[in-house]
Amino acid sequence: MIWLPVVGTYADIDVYASIIAYADLLNQRGKTAKTYIPVAPNYSVPDELRLPEWENAIFNLQPNDEAIILDISNPEAIAKFVPDHQILEIIDHHPGYEKYWQTRIGDKAVIEKIGAVATSIFEWWGECWDYSKMSPEIAKLLLGAILDNTLNFNADITTERDHQAASKLAKIAKTTIEDFTDWYFSSVSQTILSDLRNALIKDCKQVTMPAGQETFTFAQLTIWDSAKIINQINEITQIMDNNGQNWFVSIICISEKRNYILVSSPKIATYFTKLLNLRSQKGWLISDQLYLRKEIIAKMLQ
Repeated sequence: MIWLPVVGTYADIDVYASIIAYADLLNQRGKTAKTYIPVAPNYSVPDELRLPEWENAIFNLQPNDEAIILDISNPEAIAKFVPDHQILEIIDHHPGYEKYWQTRIGDKAVIEKIGAVATSIFEWWGECWDYSKMSPEIAKLLLGAILDNTLNFNADITTERDHQAASKLAKIAKTTIEDFTDWYFSSVSQTILSDLRNALIKDCKQVTMPAGQETFTFAQLTIWDSAKIINQINEITQIMDNNGQNWFVSIICISEKRNYILVSSPKIATYFTKLLNLRSQKGWLISDQLYLRKEIIAKMLQ
């Protein structure tokens, strides 16, 4: 048995789509594979894209089983689910642990600079199988993951491979990138605005400040138009205060190509204002370029 587990406490569209697509690919090729998706995916997976039949909530790794880990390569997080010797592959795009995995599983660790893991999974499908056997439903999931993780191709991490994969996926999904982009980000925005608390809580990560200083909760939301959320400072502050002492919220506005940022303390505000060259406007800290959470964390590590 090959397992593809969600590692961590939440599932965004990149890991959700990639796990399901890879499990389907393996099963079509005669290799028994199961997903482990124990949590409902966050706001980045609209209900219309979910495939509940693939959301296996039972994880029963046996000594002879293997696991494929997608969209994460943090050894401490992975060790809670799967020991190193049972890991068949790791496919990720978060930097930091390349050498660790190279020494353990060699070229079975694919950690590369690319917009979305979904792009790698799509390419692998074509290399070892047949694109005609990919369902439109899975193609839409992978396309949504690429759009989300590249911020509609505006993030610095976007590659030509992401563009090419998205074009091919749109054809398989029987849509166009333009039409699907409009639908996807509109749907995501509606989900966020209908339940702001749930959207924030389900996209939080714990991040440690440089030099081993205090840890803070980093929440991220991606929305098409900021107009309906920038007046909700008090609500966002209350939600985050109830969730932790130190926090950082990044609202990514796709149409404006900027981040709207709220923080819990002047100390955190000073640090990130300098790091990201932020300016202040009506209670928000604003960047004049788009930043994904992974990009902000990478800048912190530098």
